[in-house]
Amino acid sequence: MSNKSRDNEILRLLEESPSQFVSVESLAEYFKTSESTIRRDLQRMGDEHRILRVHGGATSLHFSGNFKFDRLDKEYLERERTEPETKKIIARRAAQLVKDGSCVYMDASTTVASMIPFLPPMKNTYFVTNSPLLAQKMAEKNLICYVTGGELKISTNAFIGSFALEFLKRFNFDMGFFGTNGIHPQAKFTTPDPQECAIKSTVISKCFNIYILADHSKFDNIATATFCDFNRPILITDTCDDKYKSLIKTIEVNPAGNNAQNAPATKGDEK
Repeated sequence: MSNKSRDNEILRLLEESPSQFVSVESLAEYFKTSESTIRRDLQRMGDEHRILRVHGGATSLHFSGNFKFDRLDKEYLERERTEPETKKIIARRAAQLVKDGSCVYMDASTTVASMIPFLPPMKNTYFVTNSPLLAQKMAEKNLICYVTGGELKISTNAFIGSFALEFLKRFNFDMGFFGTNGIHPQAKFTTPDPQECAIKSTVISKCFNIYILADHSKFDNIATATFCDFNRPILITDTCDDKYKSLIKTIEVNPAGNNAQNAPATKGDEK
């Protein structure tokens, strides 16, 4: 089979795959050829911007297959009632990463808010958030917390706009914890509101370590605006499909409390 014919067949297989992912191993078996030949094909197709080359295989560049759009923000209380026990499991693991003496950003996310009961007393840690609700909860725990101010978006209980952005640019964060509405191989981490996207992206640019907290329902969702790619963050989740394990550094936390950490071979170690 010629390179052109094999390329076209790879594209067809990607479009028909429910996950929009094909592995080097499966392609080598399908074409009855060596894995090294397939890797060269995928590298060439990636260089030609016909596919997205990822660790272990390739994904499609097109938004087709099994995913859904999530364009609208849900009310804070509605989100708070979704997967509450799973959020607690994820939040408990995330809270263990916070060390006294840090400067920590806490996103206006219900999963991030679930971290607060698990945070131990800390006298030398600065917390910063754009959520008045999270700020109140942290102040009630006698944690040092700064809140941005700005235009208040009631539905997500988040401050947005230029005032909040300018406030956040003053900080350098040891770590930041973020929620997400969608996770998708091409769209990456997404949120419905471009203004909240601007807040998240600005803070991420000021973070040394980035943690995104999301349960299994967020995978294969696409919201309006991409706030972060897959290169830097560590995703803390309850379960993760193999397709995403090859793309994102992950910490999986199951209900039994057992943790599994995955680091794709193409990424460096956590800072």
